[in-house]
Amino acid sequence: MERRQGSDILREIEGRYGGLSPQLQMGARFILDSPRDVAVYSMREIAARADVKPSTMVRLANKLGFDNYVELRDEFRRRYSEQSSGYAARARRLQLRNVGDEDSLIADMMGAEVSNIQNTLSGFDDTDLEAAARNFLNARRVHVVGLRKCYPIAHFFKYATRVFFKDCRLIQGNAGMFPEEMEQIGRDDILLAAAFDPYTRETVEAVRYAQKVGAKTVVITDNTVSPLAAGATHLFVAANASPSFYRSLSGALIIVQALVAAIVTALGEPAVEALEQSDKGLRRNNTYWNG
Repeated sequence: MERRQGSDILREIEGRYGGLSPQLQMGARFILDSPRDVAVYSMREIAARADVKPSTMVRLANKLGFDNYVELRDEFRRRYSEQSSGYAARARRLQLRNVGDEDSLIADMMGAEVSNIQNTLSGFDDTDLEAAARNFLNARRVHVVGLRKCYPIAHFFKYATRVFFKDCRLIQGNAGMFPEEMEQIGRDDILLAAAFDPYTRETVEAVRYAQKVGAKTVVITDNTVSPLAAGATHLFVAANASPSFYRSLSGALIIVQALVAAIVTALGEPAVEALEQSDKGLRRNNTYWNG
């Protein structure tokens, strides 16, 4: 298939994702998740990280309109060659310096997390946050779901907004009650959902149910072809690369913190008053250590 001249390679992949075979989709998903890695690492390394055969990456390159994988890699090298300064570039140089060094785990972790934060924040602006904040404040009820590895994301949002959204519900499915909790989402409500690949089935179902009943959905996920992404009222993509076997949560936490900050800003003086009352209650109940 011929590639359209002047098109953005990531948008090309997103646009053709649905027509790819399952194996090619695995390779494409990795590229969407970690585009900078394609510019740096060998085809065999990228294939190993994507859990596919090297020949799959060659076929993917051909499918995207390149004669070979080297041309695909060079496209990503050109894409990021101008980014020679800043946190992301320094993190990349740090990672490259330690490639193959068995003692470089801490350096690799630090580099990956800095890049995750930088890449996540570069993907949206104040307009996105302000619009999402208004929808949270205008909703009849706020629902939050994030299961398994994404539970900390959901719980943090619930905790950080507890004094603003008194009726905020954290959907957890305790005692097998997930369907009943999910079905309490109404048309005038809003759902915040977080999930990364591999996506927890119940989280996907919650998002689709909310959309079915007409509720607004704010999604935090790992790429634009995530099963949570389609139809989202607000989509925030979190970079989550990590040398560890678990995906990083730093990018998603940054998004949640930014959402909370936008909500506080939109609320104005009532937010300050609510936080003051909450703080007085916590101190009155000796919540904080006073050694």
